[in-house]
Amino acid sequence: MLSHLRLPVLAPALALALALPLAGCAADADDDQESSGSSSAVEIQNCGHTVTVEAPPERVVLVNNDPVANLEALGAIDRVVAITADLQEGLYDDATYDALGSLELLSTETNATGGSVVSQEALLGAAPDLVIAPENAVDRAALERAGIPLYVPTAYCNDPGPELSETATFDRVWTEVRDLGTILGESERADEVVADGEAELAAETAPDAGTAVALYVSSGGSVLSPYGGPSMVTPVFEAAGLTNVYADSDERVFDVNVEDVLSRDPGTIVLLYSGGDPQETLDAFASAPGVDDLDAVRDGRVVALPFSYTDPPSVLSLQGPAQLRELLAGLG
Repeated sequence: MLSHLRLPVLAPALALALALPLAGCAADADDDQESSGSSSAVEIQNCGHTVTVEAPPERVVLVNNDPVANLEALGAIDRVVAITADLQEGLYDDATYDALGSLELLSTETNATGGSVVSQEALLGAAPDLVIAPENAVDRAALERAGIPLYVPTAYCNDPGPELSETATFDRVWTEVRDLGTILGESERADEVVADGEAELAAETAPDAGTAVALYVSSGGSVLSPYGGPSMVTPVFEAAGLTNVYADSDERVFDVNVEDVLSRDPGTIVLLYSGGDPQETLDAFASAPGVDDLDAVRDGRVVALPFSYTDPPSVLSLQGPAQLRELLAGLG
């Protein structure tokens, strides 16, 4: 999904059940509770706001599926009680598809940019104690008044701030995993996920594969949106041996015309798609006026990669380099 989706949701007051520690517990019992994150409130900074969680959430509502991979890695899929879209195939464990596939989708409508507009009634009916959503998908202030914490994946902050406008690294993944781990009371598990991820990346090497652009193609091929330096495309490309020709941009994603892509002369074009048949994305791009003039098109160096293997930052981003290397190998 693109960062400019507009998904307005309003939610009136809901009560949060607070899990309070029992008084007079022995010190070792207190330590056990604290290690599981269940004994006291926690706070994190998120999109310029302080998110306070009084107890590890047990009823999580997802507005889009980007956080699923991180929740899966943290062992928290069973806490998800509502989603807004079916899962893309081939990305998650079978148990995740079983658990989330059994949920009824929240009542939604599709807005002009293809995002989900969640009805007020549907959100209330889910009775969440945590909402995970793009910041422009919900009314943060209304959720705060209702006592419902909102966590926003950092790729979807309305005002990302200077640090999120810098060139991305895999540290973005580690931060995302650790912040969610803190909120969910799974900090130790988050540290294990990060350690495993760092080791996985350190073990991978890739030869220089030249330059590339990552494009999201919409409106039947008439809109081309490259991903710049602040997106996870840049470190994923680097780990696959590719150089992002838009790495010098301080925007995560933006629209350009084909002439601008021509001026960058990428050796490979990576088309990102969110679901369905990748051939539809390839065909939509091929129909865009002027793309035949790109060397990468004439050389047959156009591939389609599931969006989730790049951006926004998640443990799936760690699989992106291997997925890309496999696609590049198929080009001959």
